[in-house]
Amino acid sequence: MKYAVALIAFASLLSACSSNLAMPDGDASTLAVRTTPPLPRAVVVDQTTLAEQSPNRLSANFVDRVIHDLPVQQHLKLFAAMDPEQLDATLNTQAKQVAFWLNIYNGYTQYFLKADPTPYLTKRSDYFGAEQIDIAGSRVSLEQIEHGVLRRGATIYTTGFVRLLFFRRGFIKRFAVNAVDYRIHFALNCGAKSCPPVLPYEADRVDAQLDANSRSYLLREVQYNAANGEVLVPRLMGWFSADFGGTAGAKRDILKRYGLIPPDAEPDVEYLPYDWTILVENYAVFEPS
Repeated sequence: MKYAVALIAFASLLSACSSNLAMPDGDASTLAVRTTPPLPRAVVVDQTTLAEQSPNRLSANFVDRVIHDLPVQQHLKLFAAMDPEQLDATLNTQAKQVAFWLNIYNGYTQYFLKADPTPYLTKRSDYFGAEQIDIAGSRVSLEQIEHGVLRRGATIYTTGFVRLLFFRRGFIKRFAVNAVDYRIHFALNCGAKSCPPVLPYEADRVDAQLDANSRSYLLREVQYNAANGEVLVPRLMGWFSADFGGTAGAKRDILKRYGLIPPDAEPDVEYLPYDWTILVENYAVFEPS
């Protein structure tokens, strides 16, 4: 009997996982990603008005200023002092949630690595797990933002097929995004060479921005060999398999959406090695294509 209960519970976890996935449809965006320096400023805000800015605007300006090595101490104080109830009420759409938390993750990662890369180089698991980000009255880690908030409590070692949001701390349960969007994996930058570039995300066009960065990253990484019937894809699509639909067919559909393989192709999906070499200042900017 206890095994039957366990199986039912596990099935419910899988169901909850699949029902909270956001799988974009339609044509990819008309934005392009430019990585050639010098990069222009992307989100400029009068620093005397920071306290008046929305959380999304503040977070986008934070990333822009970190990219360009400008002071961000006032941003850090404002993030820490945010009222959790007001922040939760303000992040009332999927677009606002995703844009804000991507900016927090990427902005703080770059801020920390520029200040002192030693923790990353010494032991990455401790670096990602350290609660070192003060926001809305809580101190949280990069892991809690990525796997808790942006991936809705996904467990790291189950490739995303098990999500335990219910058992996570209150901060994560409150701020978890409405649905997991696979494109976040082509936007999150942990400081490794294999990561996609850092850009400021804006709530009013984050969908187009995610499409542009996904296309750019996949074009850079994916290797299709029609003769061998094989396509090599980023290791991220294996580590977080459930976020991408969980099957080779679902992953091929993503590649087809971005024009990486022909519409009628059914190649075997294999995974590229991941390069953890530290690479700070991996930046880009969005432009009309």
